[in-house]
Amino acid sequence: MRLLLALLALVPLVGCGRAGPPRMPGPKEEIIYPRAYPRPDPLPLPPGAVPMEGAPRVPGAR
Repeated sequence: MRLLLALLALVPLVGCGRAGPPRMPGPKEEIIYPRAYPRPDPLPLPPGAVPMEGAPRVPGAR
């Protein structure tokens, strides 16, 4: 019983995470997240649809 209690007392010491003090990530050129992704191309408008205000106009559209 004492052995079981001793093992249970050691569980918080095992813990999670890494060994050693915390350190800043880096160098900057090795950090990949957060990453900006390009905006996806807008979907084509169906024939006869009116483009929204401020949207780039498609040549040949009304």
